[in-house]
Amino acid sequence: MPITLCGPACTLDIKNSGRRCGDPQQSHVGAVLETYEHNGYDDSDFIAVVWDGEQISAREYASTRGWTYHNGAEVDATEQVRATALAWYRQRLLPHLIETEQTRATTPRIGCNVRSLTKRGCNVGVTGAVRWIGPDRYTRDGGDRIGIAVDGEDKLRFLPARSVAVLDPAPVDEQKLRDCAATARPDSWRVALDLR
Repeated sequence: MPITLCGPACTLDIKNSGRRCGDPQQSHVGAVLETYEHNGYDDSDFIAVVWDGEQISAREYASTRGWTYHNGAEVDATEQVRATALAWYRQRLLPHLIETEQTRATTPRIGCNVRSLTKRGCNVGVTGAVRWIGPDRYTRDGGDRIGIAVDGEDKLRFLPARSVAVLDPAPVDEQKLRDCAATARPDSWRVALDLR
């Protein structure tokens, strides 16, 4: 069944009587991939993940914020729609995987060598090995703080993690990521909403 919404001819009398909607409006026939409920503090929204012809998107079809009892949606995606959505997902997944791996490779971790990017102070241009990572309590936006061991010094130097560059980042194996994206299947179609 596609997404069904209560139409304009469904009057307040019909709604209050408990009868079925006299004017249901249907959309996304054969294109509903998944449905889920998003629970807020006071209300819940009911969402359908659909193939809209160009990409995977989310459509709210009901909510506890107002009268939506005649509305509904059920998964009815055809095999062709599923195949098209899967191809779109795989194509969008590859750049996301590459970006994630590049970020991971350039993020400071214990044991890697880093260089300070600060422009002033005692840590300008300092290089050393990361020996400690913890929360940065000196900034409002959070993030991590790192302690680096500089050759010839007994004490660690502490810097915000975003103020250093990794000197020896691990290479990203893009072919492995291509192979992974080519065979990927989403556990839930909701994850595809983050790739838009």
